Amino acid sequence: MINHQNIIEKVRFFMKNEKINFLIIPSTDKFLNEYIDLNENSRYILTGFRGSTGDALVTPEDVFLFVDGRYHLQAEEETDKTLITVVKVGIDKSPQSALYDKIAEMSDHNAKIGIITEKTGCGAFRKLLATLSGKNAEYKEFDFDPVEKIAEIKKPEKLSELKFVPVGISGLSPEEKLDLIINEKKERNAEVLVITKLEEIAWLTNLRGDEISFSSSFKAKAVINSEKCFLFTDLSRISPAIKRSLGKKFIFDDGNFNLTFLKDIEKHKEPINIGYDLNSMNLNDCRKLERTNHKLIDVKDSPIALIKAVKNSQELGHIQECFLKTDIAVSRLISWLNQRLENNRKTSEKELSEKLKNLFFEEGATGLSFETIAASGRNTAFIHYTNANPEKLINPDELVLLDCGAYFEGGYATDITRTFLAGGIKAKADNRQKEIYTKVLKAFLNGINYELNENTTGFDIDKKVRGIINQDKPEGFNFSHGTGHGIGISVHESPPRLGPSEVSATKLLAGMCFTIEPGLYCDEWGGVRIENSVTIINSNGRLEIKSMTKARLDDNLINYNLLSEQEKIWLENYQKQSIK
Repeated sequence: MINHQNIIEKVRFFMKNEKINFLIIPSTDKFLNEYIDLNENSRYILTGFRGSTGDALVTPEDVFLFVDGRYHLQAEEETDKTLITVVKVGIDKSPQSALYDKIAEMSDHNAKIGIITEKTGCGAFRKLLATLSGKNAEYKEFDFDPVEKIAEIKKPEKLSELKFVPVGISGLSPEEKLDLIINEKKERNAEVLVITKLEEIAWLTNLRGDEISFSSSFKAKAVINSEKCFLFTDLSRISPAIKRSLGKKFIFDDGNFNLTFLKDIEKHKEPINIGYDLNSMNLNDCRKLERTNHKLIDVKDSPIALIKAVKNSQELGHIQECFLKTDIAVSRLISWLNQRLENNRKTSEKELSEKLKNLFFEEGATGLSFETIAASGRNTAFIHYTNANPEKLINPDELVLLDCGAYFEGGYATDITRTFLAGGIKAKADNRQKEIYTKVLKAFLNGINYELNENTTGFDIDKKVRGIINQDKPEGFNFSHGTGHGIGISVHESPPRLGPSEVSATKLLAGMCFTIEPGLYCDEWGGVRIENSVTIINSNGRLEIKSMTKARLDDNLINYNLLSEQEKIWLENYQKQSIK
């Protein structure tokens, strides 16, 4: 049992000794991963909040926890109000921006801020500098995590044997991908490109691992020059077969990026241009590159990100197979639960979550793409309810919200959400359940049937979906998250994004895969979310959205009187093709 109060007191003692009055505690690791084990998550160790995102700010008097709409309710439930002040950030701002604004608000020309460089992105640090411009702020950088040190966290290194994804799935060999990136690198005037985002390395090499929770990537760093890629990772998991599969353009090193690469480039007498993506490199690595006296070039979004986001035909074929297996697992689970309830057999949320995990593995999954959300009744109001309760029994006629996904052979994530009425053919929905479900269904149908053109962005689809949700929205209900996100080797891929902010203004292209997932939630009642993962296809010269998810929608919860004639046609067409 973690004594959060004791850790907070020790952190404040550390701050006093270091003469700082603000310490930012990120929720990520040194690779800036979203999903990490809780024993590596300093923000959790400090506050007790288990969510995947949301940073903390420690001052001499307070600990502020900044969370977006997905976690408003969960953060309140999981933290001690006498220790933690939860700051609920709206849809128009990120928790990180809200944290920086809070420092600016509290700064009286005496802001001395502690930065954990390994867990802070270069881009994030630049945003902090911009936010505090004119505040005479001082920054003290730490190349270690004080919370880990104070809590004496031991992190056993888990390294997996890497697996090679055949070209029949990936569509391109590692050498073909490398050539694409070398050409992109040249266009950005970078002689050398440093890559630290793990899913980009996994994509480039066609390699997958399982050492990171809810990920098919593996721990590594990479450097690309004019003709080769140098991969820094533990050589014990690089088999001769993998070396042959990657070819002679890939050079493997013992994983010590600092000792090998940095020493090598220091030998260059003439300055070289080193490209990097400031949004995916941590500040610690950035500082090391700065000390080489070579010229650093921000490549303005990773040259790999957009290429990776547009899936080729082999990838799309494989991903569709993965979604079929996901749909089957979800449909089997719903049938299993309803049969149990029809036979008066008690079933808890935890049992539901565990059963789904087993069904995924029966369908060939290698792991989950995120912690399953299995919520019932009022718990469906928790947008990211990832701690299924073994004591909460699922009752007939109450809503169940299931948000889940898995990885299969190729290491691509799946993601689906279904809200359904527990109890099967005997279940009867009340008017409010039908009203809220159908309201979300209308937005969902308009989202997956959105008419695209060559300039359509994620912002456009979000605006349409959000407009329908907000039209005559019932009092007390909110839609406090984005409409969707990209999906690929990571379950949250960018680009694209579907939301109301400017980061969603990227054009949607044929081959991109993303989710459409509107929802409505009320703390005192519960919530409804419907999510399909889709791709964009080129059909006779026109861009169209094609749903990869085929799981059926719950007829028990639909009030057809609330649907337009067009929405009824869309629904009928979808249900005809669905998996029962």
